Amino acid sequence: MKYRIRHSTTYTYTASVFLEPHVVRLCPRTDPGQRLHRFDLEMSPSPAGMSHGIDAENNPFHLVWFNDLTSEFRLDSSYLVETLKANPFDSFLTCADRLPLKLSDDEAAVLGPCLDRFRLIGPGDAELIKSLCREVEAQSNDDVFSTLHTLNTYLFEYIEKTSRRDEGLQSIATTLMSARGACRDTTLVFMAACRSWGIPSRFVSGFQEGDPEQPEGELHAWAEVYLPGFGWKGYDPTHGLAVADHHIAYAASAIPEQTSPVTGTFRGTGVAASMVHRVEMAIEP
Repeated sequence: MKYRIRHSTTYTYTASVFLEPHVVRLCPRTDPGQRLHRFDLEMSPSPAGMSHGIDAENNPFHLVWFNDLTSEFRLDSSYLVETLKANPFDSFLTCADRLPLKLSDDEAAVLGPCLDRFRLIGPGDAELIKSLCREVEAQSNDDVFSTLHTLNTYLFEYIEKTSRRDEGLQSIATTLMSARGACRDTTLVFMAACRSWGIPSRFVSGFQEGDPEQPEGELHAWAEVYLPGFGWKGYDPTHGLAVADHHIAYAASAIPEQTSPVTGTFRGTGVAASMVHRVEMAIEP
């Protein structure tokens, strides 16, 4: 599939501010599952400088910095990307298909941050995650793929998708007890359960096709798990899908906050900020 995407984000401030350097993660990554053909990034005000790099987890990013005061900051990105993995089950496990997942010593050393469940689980979350894992295990075999499929389906059916405009993640306890959450909140629950089974997991920010008849879309979040023989494999518990060629990944990290599309601060006394964004999608023939 080829997608042409235009993404606009506008920050408005109640008075003029000085923008500190910002990190922008709006450029889709290039990997075996997707190929970036073109990418353009424009900003207003124009930055004094901009660099393009790869972060500690191999995600592309732009660093931008500014000289002048402004009361509005607008980012417009547009790109053409081709997704390549129509079949998400095109390989096989090279380890035992049983839980807990058995990794080699070298894999476990490299994937340590993606196995750290305590970074995701806060006070009051641990028992709820244990209960969730027991419920999923009771509905599946003890093999890896059956468990992941059951967890993905369970969260899709149990948690009502909501749209939260406020920043950050709500606690796992809030998501499970209310049975409501944004895509990023459901993804956090999925990741915590996976790490409890010894399955490395990370958070992915990007875009999902949704209804191709609707030109407007939303940024999306899902999870990737590391499986020997497959490498990183995506699961979208918000839609109950194994990720294939209808998802476009921007960034992935063991730490969800490290995938934020735009990160930065401003200087201005008593100034409040608001943000609006718009995503438009077209499928190329």
